[in-house]
Amino acid sequence: MNKWRFYMYTPRFLEGEAYIHGGVVYIAKGYQHPPGFIVAYPRYNLLTKTRLAEHERDKYELKYYWDCIKCKVPIIPQSAHVYNPRYFESSAVLQLKSTLESILGVELHITGSSLVTEEFNDVDFVIYGASEDIVGKLSDLFNRELLKRSEYILTREYLSKHSGLPSIQDYLFLKKNTILHGLLQGIHINLKLIYYKSGFSKCVDPVIECREFNGLVKVEKPIRPHIIPSIYLVRINGEELLMESLRELYSELPLGKYIVYNARLEYRESGVYLVPDSGSLIPYTTQ
Repeated sequence: MNKWRFYMYTPRFLEGEAYIHGGVVYIAKGYQHPPGFIVAYPRYNLLTKTRLAEHERDKYELKYYWDCIKCKVPIIPQSAHVYNPRYFESSAVLQLKSTLESILGVELHITGSSLVTEEFNDVDFVIYGASEDIVGKLSDLFNRELLKRSEYILTREYLSKHSGLPSIQDYLFLKKNTILHGLLQGIHINLKLIYYKSGFSKCVDPVIECREFNGLVKVEKPIRPHIIPSIYLVRINGEELLMESLRELYSELPLGKYIVYNARLEYRESGVYLVPDSGSLIPYTTQ
Protein backbone atom coordinates (compact mmCIF):
# COMPACT_ATOMS: atom_id res chain seq x y z
CA MET A 1 0.00 0.00 0.00
CA ASN A 2 1.35 3.40 -0.98
CA LYS A 3 1.74 5.97 1.74
CA TRP A 4 3.62 9.14 2.52
CA ARG A 5 6.64 9.09 4.75
CA PHE A 6 7.82 12.38 6.19
CA TYR A 7 11.20 13.16 7.62
CA MET A 8 12.37 16.19 9.53
CA TYR A 9 14.76 17.78 7.12
CA THR A 10 17.54 20.32 7.40
CA PRO A 11 17.23 22.37 4.20
CA ARG A 12 20.05 22.46 1.68
CA PHE A 13 18.63 25.73 0.32
CA LEU A 14 19.10 24.45 -3.20
CA GLU A 15 17.32 24.16 -6.53
CA GLY A 16 14.92 21.22 -6.84
CA GLU A 17 14.39 20.50 -3.14
CA ALA A 18 10.80 19.84 -2.14
CA TYR A 19 9.14 21.26 0.96
CA ILE A 20 5.67 20.93 2.43
CA HIS A 21 4.02 24.11 3.66
CA GLY A 22 0.30 24.58 4.23
CA GLY A 23 -0.65 21.36 2.43
CA VAL A 24 1.27 22.34 -0.70
CA VAL A 25 4.53 20.95 -2.05
CA TYR A 26 6.96 23.75 -2.91
CA ILE A 27 10.07 23.37 -5.05
CA ALA A 28 13.11 25.46 -4.12
CA LYS A 29 14.75 27.76 -6.64
CA GLY A 30 18.35 28.90 -6.79
CA TYR A 31 21.13 28.78 -4.21
CA GLN A 32 20.82 32.05 -2.23
CA HIS A 33 17.82 32.95 -0.09
CA PRO A 34 16.67 35.84 2.11
CA PRO A 35 17.53 35.21 5.77
CA GLY A 36 14.64 33.41 7.43
CA PHE A 37 13.07 32.31 4.14
CA ILE A 38 13.43 29.83 1.28
CA VAL A 39 12.80 30.93 -2.30
CA ALA A 40 10.36 28.30 -3.55
CA TYR A 41 7.49 27.92 -6.00
CA PRO A 42 4.20 26.13 -5.20
CA ARG A 43 3.82 23.11 -7.47
CA TYR A 44 1.61 20.33 -6.08
CA ASN A 45 -1.49 19.94 -3.94
CA LEU A 46 -0.60 17.34 -1.33
CA LEU A 47 -4.21 16.46 -0.55
CA THR A 48 -5.28 15.74 -4.13
CA LYS A 49 -1.77 14.69 -5.24
CA THR A 50 -2.08 16.80 -8.37
CA ARG A 51 -0.04 19.54 -10.02
CA LEU A 52 -1.30 23.04 -9.32
CA ALA A 53 -2.72 24.82 -12.33
CA GLU A 54 -1.26 28.20 -13.25
CA HIS A 55 -4.29 30.06 -11.87
CA GLU A 56 -4.04 28.15 -8.57
CA ARG A 57 -0.45 29.04 -7.85
CA ASP A 58 -1.01 32.73 -7.23
CA LYS A 59 -2.93 32.15 -4.00
CA TYR A 60 -0.08 30.07 -2.60
CA GLU A 61 2.70 32.48 -3.56
CA LEU A 62 3.94 35.02 -1.06
CA LYS A 63 6.09 37.50 -2.98
CA TYR A 64 8.97 39.32 -1.36
CA TYR A 65 11.14 42.04 -2.86
CA TRP A 66 14.74 41.05 -2.19
CA ASP A 67 17.16 43.88 -2.70
CA CYS A 68 20.01 41.37 -3.07
CA ILE A 69 18.86 40.45 -6.57
CA LYS A 70 16.68 43.52 -7.21
CA CYS A 71 13.43 41.63 -7.87
CA LYS A 72 10.48 39.91 -6.21
CA VAL A 73 10.76 36.23 -5.29
CA PRO A 74 8.22 33.71 -3.96
CA ILE A 75 9.10 32.59 -0.43
CA ILE A 76 8.14 30.20 2.35
CA PRO A 77 9.33 30.74 5.93
CA GLN A 78 12.09 28.72 7.49
CA SER A 79 10.32 29.17 10.81
CA ALA A 80 7.27 27.23 9.61
CA HIS A 81 7.07 23.45 9.77
CA VAL A 82 8.96 22.87 6.56
CA TYR A 83 9.57 19.23 5.75
CA ASN A 84 11.11 17.40 2.86
CA PRO A 85 8.56 14.95 1.41
CA ARG A 86 9.87 11.63 0.20
CA TYR A 87 7.64 9.20 -1.61
CA PHE A 88 9.45 5.90 -1.29
CA GLU A 89 6.76 3.45 -2.34
CA SER A 90 7.13 3.52 -6.14
CA SER A 91 9.28 0.52 -7.00
CA ALA A 92 9.83 1.76 -10.58
CA VAL A 93 11.26 5.07 -9.36
CA LEU A 94 13.39 3.38 -6.72
CA GLN A 95 14.80 0.91 -9.22
CA LEU A 96 15.59 3.69 -11.66
CA LYS A 97 17.24 5.73 -8.92
CA SER A 98 19.33 2.76 -7.78
CA THR A 99 20.44 1.96 -11.34
CA LEU A 100 21.56 5.50 -12.08
CA GLU A 101 23.30 5.90 -8.72
CA SER A 102 25.32 2.73 -9.28
CA ILE A 103 26.37 3.88 -12.76
CA LEU A 104 27.18 7.48 -11.89
CA GLY A 105 28.57 6.88 -8.40
CA VAL A 106 26.61 9.76 -6.86
CA GLU A 107 23.45 10.22 -4.81
CA LEU A 108 20.32 11.21 -6.74
CA HIS A 109 17.45 13.15 -5.19
CA ILE A 110 13.90 12.69 -6.43
CA THR A 111 11.91 15.81 -7.28
CA GLY A 112 8.91 16.67 -9.44
CA SER A 113 5.59 14.86 -9.83
CA SER A 114 6.87 11.42 -8.82
CA LEU A 115 7.13 12.80 -5.27
CA VAL A 116 3.36 12.98 -4.99
CA THR A 117 1.84 10.41 -7.33
CA GLU A 118 2.58 7.18 -9.16
CA GLU A 119 0.79 8.57 -12.23
CA PHE A 120 3.72 10.49 -13.70
CA ASN A 121 4.94 10.87 -17.26
CA ASP A 122 8.59 11.23 -16.32
CA VAL A 123 10.94 11.11 -13.35
CA ASP A 124 12.98 14.11 -12.23
CA PHE A 125 16.29 13.73 -10.42
CA VAL A 126 18.68 16.29 -8.94
CA ILE A 127 22.41 15.83 -8.36
CA TYR A 128 24.01 18.23 -5.89
CA GLY A 129 27.69 19.13 -6.02
CA ALA A 130 27.79 18.13 -9.69
CA SER A 131 31.16 18.25 -11.42
CA GLU A 132 32.67 17.86 -14.88
CA ASP A 133 33.19 14.20 -13.99
CA ILE A 134 29.40 13.68 -13.84
CA VAL A 135 28.98 15.52 -17.14
CA GLY A 136 31.55 13.19 -18.68
CA LYS A 137 29.83 10.07 -17.33
CA LEU A 138 26.44 11.19 -18.64
CA SER A 139 27.91 12.01 -22.06
CA ASP A 140 29.42 8.54 -22.16
CA LEU A 141 26.07 6.94 -21.31
CA PHE A 142 24.46 8.72 -24.26
CA ASN A 143 27.36 7.86 -26.56
CA ARG A 144 26.95 4.19 -25.62
CA GLU A 145 23.15 4.53 -25.96
CA LEU A 146 22.55 3.27 -22.43
CA LEU A 147 20.69 6.56 -22.13
CA LYS A 148 18.87 7.44 -25.33
CA ARG A 149 17.83 10.80 -26.71
CA SER A 150 14.31 11.00 -28.08
CA GLU A 151 12.62 13.82 -29.96
CA TYR A 152 9.31 12.47 -28.65
CA ILE A 153 10.22 12.93 -24.99
CA LEU A 154 11.73 16.35 -25.71
CA THR A 155 8.50 17.37 -27.41
CA ARG A 156 6.52 16.15 -24.40
CA GLU A 157 8.89 18.02 -22.07
CA TYR A 158 8.41 21.17 -24.13
CA LEU A 159 4.62 20.94 -24.13
CA SER A 160 4.46 20.39 -20.36
CA LYS A 161 6.94 23.07 -19.28
CA HIS A 162 7.96 25.46 -22.06
CA SER A 163 5.01 25.88 -24.41
CA GLY A 164 5.12 29.34 -26.02
CA LEU A 165 8.63 30.76 -26.20
CA PRO A 166 10.86 29.35 -27.49
CA SER A 167 9.07 27.63 -30.35
CA ILE A 168 9.18 23.84 -30.48
CA GLN A 169 11.70 24.05 -33.33
CA ASP A 170 13.97 26.33 -31.31
CA TYR A 171 13.60 24.14 -28.21
CA LEU A 172 14.66 21.03 -30.14
CA PHE A 173 17.66 22.98 -31.46
CA LEU A 174 18.67 24.03 -27.93
CA LYS A 175 18.38 20.44 -26.71
CA LYS A 176 19.77 18.60 -29.73
CA ASN A 177 22.80 17.37 -27.77
CA THR A 178 21.18 17.15 -24.35
CA ILE A 179 22.60 14.95 -21.61
CA LEU A 180 19.81 15.94 -19.19
CA HIS A 181 16.80 14.29 -20.87
CA GLY A 182 16.69 10.69 -21.99
CA LEU A 183 15.18 7.25 -21.87
CA LEU A 184 16.44 4.71 -19.35
CA GLN A 185 14.75 1.31 -19.12
CA GLY A 186 11.94 2.77 -21.21
CA ILE A 187 11.24 5.59 -18.71
CA HIS A 188 11.65 9.30 -19.49
CA ILE A 189 14.10 10.85 -17.04
CA ASN A 190 15.08 14.48 -16.49
CA LEU A 191 18.22 15.49 -14.64
CA LYS A 192 19.25 18.72 -12.98
CA LEU A 193 22.92 19.08 -12.16
CA ILE A 194 23.50 21.60 -9.38
CA TYR A 195 26.96 23.07 -8.83
CA TYR A 196 26.56 23.67 -5.10
CA LYS A 197 26.36 21.04 -2.38
CA SER A 198 24.49 23.42 -0.11
CA GLY A 199 22.97 26.84 -0.53
CA PHE A 200 23.03 30.03 1.50
CA SER A 201 20.59 31.76 3.78
CA LYS A 202 22.07 35.11 2.89
CA CYS A 203 22.94 37.32 -0.06
CA VAL A 204 26.00 35.83 -1.75
CA ASP A 205 26.41 37.87 -4.92
CA PRO A 206 24.51 41.16 -4.55
CA VAL A 207 23.19 42.97 -7.60
CA ILE A 208 24.16 46.63 -7.38
CA GLU A 209 22.22 47.69 -10.46
CA CYS A 210 20.25 45.95 -13.19
CA ARG A 211 18.96 46.99 -16.60
CA GLU A 212 16.69 45.36 -19.14
CA PHE A 213 18.42 44.02 -22.21
CA ASN A 214 17.05 43.22 -25.66
CA GLY A 215 19.33 42.46 -28.56
CA LEU A 216 21.74 40.15 -30.32
CA VAL A 217 24.14 37.98 -28.30
CA LYS A 218 26.87 35.65 -29.50
CA VAL A 219 27.55 32.67 -27.24
CA GLU A 220 31.26 32.05 -27.75
CA LYS A 221 32.45 29.61 -25.10
CA PRO A 222 30.93 27.36 -22.42
CA ILE A 223 32.47 28.01 -19.01
CA ARG A 224 30.19 25.74 -16.99
CA PRO A 225 27.63 24.06 -19.28
CA HIS A 226 25.00 21.50 -18.22
CA ILE A 227 25.43 22.43 -14.54
CA ILE A 228 23.24 25.05 -12.82
CA PRO A 229 24.06 27.91 -12.54
CA SER A 230 25.38 27.52 -16.08
CA ILE A 231 27.92 30.08 -17.27
CA TYR A 232 28.89 31.07 -20.82
CA LEU A 233 31.26 33.61 -22.27
CA VAL A 234 29.22 35.82 -24.59
CA ARG A 235 29.79 38.88 -26.75
CA ILE A 236 27.44 41.86 -27.03
CA ASN A 237 28.35 44.65 -29.46
CA GLY A 238 31.98 43.56 -29.40
CA GLU A 239 32.16 43.45 -25.59
CA GLU A 240 32.80 40.20 -23.74
CA LEU A 241 30.90 39.36 -20.57
CA LEU A 242 29.47 36.34 -18.78
CA MET A 243 25.97 34.95 -19.15
CA GLU A 244 24.60 33.07 -16.15
CA SER A 245 21.37 31.09 -15.92
CA LEU A 246 19.49 29.10 -13.29
CA ARG A 247 17.21 27.64 -15.95
CA GLU A 248 17.88 24.12 -17.15
CA LEU A 249 16.50 25.31 -20.51
CA TYR A 250 19.58 27.49 -21.05
CA SER A 251 22.19 25.16 -19.57
CA GLU A 252 23.12 23.29 -22.78
CA LEU A 253 23.36 26.01 -25.38
CA PRO A 254 24.93 25.35 -28.79
CA LEU A 255 27.47 28.04 -29.63
CA GLY A 256 26.30 30.79 -31.96
CA LYS A 257 24.08 33.86 -32.15
CA TYR A 258 20.84 34.39 -30.22
CA ILE A 259 18.19 37.09 -30.03
CA VAL A 260 17.51 37.96 -26.40
CA TYR A 261 14.24 39.46 -25.15
CA ASN A 262 13.51 40.87 -21.68
CA ALA A 263 16.79 39.72 -20.18
CA ARG A 264 18.65 41.46 -17.37
CA LEU A 265 22.11 43.00 -17.33
CA GLU A 266 23.16 42.62 -13.71
CA TYR A 267 25.99 44.71 -12.33
CA ARG A 268 27.23 42.74 -9.35
CA GLU A 269 30.20 43.01 -7.04
CA SER A 270 31.66 40.00 -8.90
CA GLY A 271 31.21 41.50 -12.37
CA VAL A 272 28.63 42.16 -15.11
CA TYR A 273 26.33 39.28 -16.08
CA LEU A 274 23.69 38.80 -18.72
CA VAL A 275 20.81 36.83 -17.13
CA PRO A 276 18.20 35.60 -19.65
CA ASP A 277 15.99 33.74 -17.14
CA SER A 278 13.17 36.29 -16.99
CA GLY A 279 13.00 36.55 -20.78
CA SER A 280 13.65 34.52 -23.92
CA LEU A 281 16.77 33.34 -25.72
CA ILE A 282 15.99 32.55 -29.36
CA PRO A 283 18.46 31.05 -31.86
CA TYR A 284 19.27 33.66 -34.51
CA THR A 285 18.85 32.88 -38.19
CA THR A 286 18.89 35.08 -41.28
CA GLN A 287 16.70 32.65 -43.22
